[in-house]
Parts: sequence; C-alpha cells; structure tokens
Amino acid sequence: MKANFGLLAVIMTLLSASLAGCFGGDDADSGEYSGPIDLIVYYDTTSGMIEESYNNGQTGPKTGVELSFDFADTTSSSGSISKITLDPDDGSDPVEGDASDDAVISYTWMTHGVFSVTLTAEDDDGNSRDIMVKVRIDMHIVWTESNTGSATMTFDATPDCEDGDPLPERITLSSTAENPNNGFFGGSNSEVTWSLNNPTDEQIASDGGTVGEGQSQTWDYTTRDLVEGEWTLTVEVGENSDDINVTNDVTIAYAEGSEDSTNPRPE
Repeated sequence: MKANFGLLAVIMTLLSASLAGCFGGDDADSGEYSGPIDLIVYYDTTSGMIEESYNNGQTGPKTGVELSFDFADTTSSSGSISKITLDPDDGSDPVEGDASDDAVISYTWMTHGVFSVTLTAEDDDGNSRDIMVKVRIDMHIVWTESNTGSATMTFDATPDCEDGDPLPERITLSSTAENPNNGFFGGSNSEVTWSLNNPTDEQIASDGGTVGEGQSQTWDYTTRDLVEGEWTLTVEVGENSDDINVTNDVTIAYAEGSEDSTNPRPE
C-alpha cells in the first residue's frame, strides 16, 4: 500500500509540472516584453491617399501621404531614450528621429500599399523595443490628354510593401471623352470605345458610345478582380470622327480596416 501511495505521489507531481506550463509561466515564454523601455507612441492617422497627375504625357504634381509618430512619452528605467526610428516597409532605409527634441518622426509615402511600419526606441544602455503599426496608402491618379484619336493610360496595381500583400481591394475609374466644339467650321460626331486590360493583357471590361460635337460621355467602372502589375486603359475614336479630349480619373484602393486604429495623444 505504501508503494502504491509513493507511485501516486510521483504521478501527481509530474502531472502538476506539466499543467504549470498550460496555466502560466515566465513572461519571456508568453512573448510579453519584460525589458526596461516603456514604449508609448501616439499617431492621429494611419491611412491616406496619394494624389498624382499627368497632362499630355507630362508628369504633373504628385502629393504623398505624410504620417507622424510621437515618441515623446517613451521612457526607459535604464537611462535616457537615445534613438527612435521608423522603418516604412516600402524599401526605403529606416528614418531616425531626434529623441532629445520633440521625439516625433514623420514620413511621406509616395507609393501605395498596406505597410507594416516598425517603430523602435533605444536607450543609452543599448536596450531596444519596437512595435508594428499597419498603415493603408491608396492612390488617386488624374490623367488628361487633349485633341487625340487614341489615348492609352497605364498604371501599376502592385503594392509597394516589401511582402507584396495584400493586393488592392479595387480599381475604380471614371473616364470622360469630350468632343470639343469646332466653332464656325463645325465638326462631326466621335465614335468612342473604352477598354480596360489587366497585366496579362486580358480585357476586363469595355464600353462605347457616340459623342456629339460639344458633348461628352463618361464611362464609370470598378473591378475587384485584381492582378498585380501594369494595367492599361485605352480610349479610341473611330474613323472619320473628331479628335477628343480625355480625362481619366483612377483610384487604386485597399480594404478599409486593413490599417491599424489610430492612437491619438490623450487630451
């Protein structure tokens, strides 16, 4: 009987040891940070849209998306914060901020994607800690060409984040063909055809119509069948038709909510 009780005690001890790993353990084992840095970063915005334009083959103004990250409340129990950095995940080198001044890092994205931004703080004892924040950058392009019989616009739907994921959720286009008024001498109608091809040169959609002199017609279309690479939007007029003015308005957009929530500084 004593032998049985001894064996039972050994079994219970082993069982208790195995269960201890299921119900609790060291912070390092659970992935929790246990170092000296209290990393606090505030940011008001985690999304935006790039504005880009082209006119008759010439590149116009392009405005990127600038986001700012405030490290001012980050501290370390082992010393002063000596270095703060931002890795934008767009292939560019990490950006270093001034930890001794306002401790804010700003960066401007010029390409679209959902970027996994790494924010890092380091103290003067060599300790470091980082967090990751996802930001969503969409792109809006306005492309114009005047007095043309054939206009071809290309745009790249490839995300610029380093892992190339996710793809955009949709491409939305609004293409307007205007048949200008030729004044005293008059003119003719314009037979207009639109086509949208994906990077494999597969035609995704098309449309057409007759545009009278002094009139315009617009083709609106949205595709969610996304393939990375160069897309082509072509606008052509038929034979014996007046040349047209073309305005293409294209948006490359990612799913709302693919970015992280904001973390504004408390008032």
